[in-house]
Amino acid sequence: MEKKTKGAWLIHHGRKIQATTNQDFDAIGFAGKCGTLLSAISAERQSKITPKRLDALAKANHISPKTEAPAILIELERQKLILRSPGGIEVLGLTGQAVLEHTSTIFDESDHEAYEDAVIDVSEIASESPVTDRVAAEYLSDTYKLSTSEVNNTLQIGGSIGFFDSENISSTEKLIFNGNLFRRDEAKKINAVLSSLKPEESRLLVELNSKLQASGCLPLSAVTHLLEKELFSRLHSIGMFDVSVVGNESGKNYFVTRPAAFSKFTNSIADDALDLAKALVASLTYGMTVSSYYRGRIQMISALMNKLIAGGTVGPATAIGNDYQALEYKGVVEVTPTAGGMFTMSLLKPEVGRLALSVIQDGDITCESIPQLPGAKVTEYINPEVTREVQRKDSTEAVKLSARNLLSEIRKGGLSR
Repeated sequence: MEKKTKGAWLIHHGRKIQATTNQDFDAIGFAGKCGTLLSAISAERQSKITPKRLDALAKANHISPKTEAPAILIELERQKLILRSPGGIEVLGLTGQAVLEHTSTIFDESDHEAYEDAVIDVSEIASESPVTDRVAAEYLSDTYKLSTSEVNNTLQIGGSIGFFDSENISSTEKLIFNGNLFRRDEAKKINAVLSSLKPEESRLLVELNSKLQASGCLPLSAVTHLLEKELFSRLHSIGMFDVSVVGNESGKNYFVTRPAAFSKFTNSIADDALDLAKALVASLTYGMTVSSYYRGRIQMISALMNKLIAGGTVGPATAIGNDYQALEYKGVVEVTPTAGGMFTMSLLKPEVGRLALSVIQDGDITCESIPQLPGAKVTEYINPEVTREVQRKDSTEAVKLSARNLLSEIRKGGLSR
């Protein structure tokens, strides 16, 4: 497994562990938090972070500045990624891929258990195609020399934490999969799903995928208007669509993308492991399609983004000080106060901007725009894995049964391991 892919799974699994009290996967949890904080504090160029900004970024990424950040900083310093000084820390210039690779190194150099390697491996396998728990157990036993009880515990606990999902396909067998199923070999898997749907459902799914390919990102309301809610729930629960949420004081807005839209340059979970490009696309789409005229929608998105990607700043404008909090929390942009209560904004991670722009430019969503700097107040971002998890928990038994059938069709379509 490539180091960047392994680093992406560590961050993915680390997020899942944060939502539990489980301590069986401590090395994964620590490496995941190291990667998350490193991403938040780093930019493509070497930078200096003040103590106040460091604490704020740690809190925004659910890392305690007092109890967790000190140990993480010690490790990042050991890896020669940061240098401490009285005024804060110097952070090495890093790309997103480099962050993932360093996350993998931190885990590899830690004292960890074989079953921690095992859950990473089975997650990658299950992202290629659904696999039965019997096949997964045999593979883990042979590869990591784990006993039958250790393998069963690993699969059971890993599934309960959310490292991967499972659906019963018989009284004695489960099918293991995860939300990254449609990030690679998308066409084959969609064809397998189409073959299991009714003709009218297949027609609507083809139409929706065409619209998403054309526009890059669509409001959820437009998607469920085309695809009945029950059918969308089935497909969303197995990861065929990503649903991102941006929120502010006016409420939450939901946007749908194809997982493969972010696999333009590679085809793994590492494309956008921290959901930074998805957050940027959702925020920009909100500004172009939802934000009202009086706030100022986005025009000439390509020119605006290319300026930011090239290292330029946008502004000054008053709204910038409020509109990009969710992206500030993730260390994607830096907002700087200027005179008269106004602010400018720069892009700290140009690669994220390039990926987000490619998704938008592939479609025709830019025709929605009108003049002005972006005026889309986004104070909250919820990533697709969280919304899919909620969808699976809220699904009816009928939806769950249909989802199992869809997964079986994908697996039977010459794609199983």
